[in-house]
Amino acid sequence: MPDPSVEDHRARILAGIVPTAATERIAVVDALGRVLAEDVAAALSVPPFDHAAMDGFAVRAADVATASDAAPVVLPVAAAVAAGDELVDLPDGAAIRIMTGAPVPPGADLVVPFEWTDAGDPVTIGRSAPPGRHIRRAGEDVAAGEVALGAGTRLGPGSLGLLTSVGASEVVVRARPRVAILSTGAELVDGHVPDSNSITLASAARGAGADPVVRGPVSDDPAAFRARLLAAAADSDLVVTTGGVSAGDHDVVKAVLRHEDDFWFGPVAMKPGRPQGCGHLEADGRRVPVVTLPGTPIAALASFLLYVVPAITALTGREWRRRSAELATDVTGTDRTVLLPARRDDTGRWQPLPGHAGHSQRLLAQADALLVVPPRGRVVPAGTHVEVLTLHPELHHEEVW
Repeated sequence: MPDPSVEDHRARILAGIVPTAATERIAVVDALGRVLAEDVAAALSVPPFDHAAMDGFAVRAADVATASDAAPVVLPVAAAVAAGDELVDLPDGAAIRIMTGAPVPPGADLVVPFEWTDAGDPVTIGRSAPPGRHIRRAGEDVAAGEVALGAGTRLGPGSLGLLTSVGASEVVVRARPRVAILSTGAELVDGHVPDSNSITLASAARGAGADPVVRGPVSDDPAAFRARLLAAAADSDLVVTTGGVSAGDHDVVKAVLRHEDDFWFGPVAMKPGRPQGCGHLEADGRRVPVVTLPGTPIAALASFLLYVVPAITALTGREWRRRSAELATDVTGTDRTVLLPARRDDTGRWQPLPGHAGHSQRLLAQADALLVVPPRGRVVPAGTHVEVLTLHPELHHEEVW
């Protein structure tokens, strides 16, 4: 039987994810990147009042209905208003000089741009327009009482600006998922090998919108690992382990969990990162998902981006979306999904970096993304759209590539 595909394993993990119920109320200014847990209704309309969309003259459309270059209309200028000024009534048969953002005077139903006039006093107007031209009406963007942003919206800079404009100073957001990172291996505990996985994966988790807690490294002793794992599950929404999932004598994660009813371990058709696993632990009446990753640094990060980032997204109640982009060059294919460090070229397509993709942390540090090259025969041609996993945490939530 062939190994499960990357898509199969990702679906297996996501099928067991239930969005976290915890929420918190925070200030709008602190809400960048957070996910709304409740709809936000507008307390204020946007715009809050009718205002000029251009610099020009506020007039009655009927007063300039016949204006043309050959037969311009001349009107006295009764006043001038700018943004922030009080309302000024428009006298009959007159114009008011008005700046962008200023309130439209009562009686006016048209703003004639300066470009259509001689900008003088009295003003000579050489063009006509229908009522409403160059005026932004109160509430035309968002009306008071309307839902400005819905639950599930991830808040970016534009969202925060809209929330402020509709009068919101605080919002209710989903609590950040708590992700425990638990690396394993005696070589990490005794310091013979630095525990780079914990730092790498905690950073990736934070970039994906989670609050990571490093709970390792832990030795290859089964009792010690089980105790640390249960403690991690008790105060987390998701536990991620690294190492100990292959077929060696000291693969403690697999040894401790392989006989649990709710765990799966096996090979996935990918390179690097073939040994994988996942399941759930019971903790305080909760089913806490556990994703077990291989221990080599490249495979651990590639697997985290493939499987854990979508799980974190699902925990926040949002739908995970695959991102794709074009290959800039032909890539040698295999019978497995291959993950290749890459950078974007001047055309916006992705160019794999030369080197040993499966083991070089230096190569990974030079890359902007990992390309998920599918098993499509000997050659995957340039121009093929493949999944892209960003290595820059701030780009995890970009919708367009």
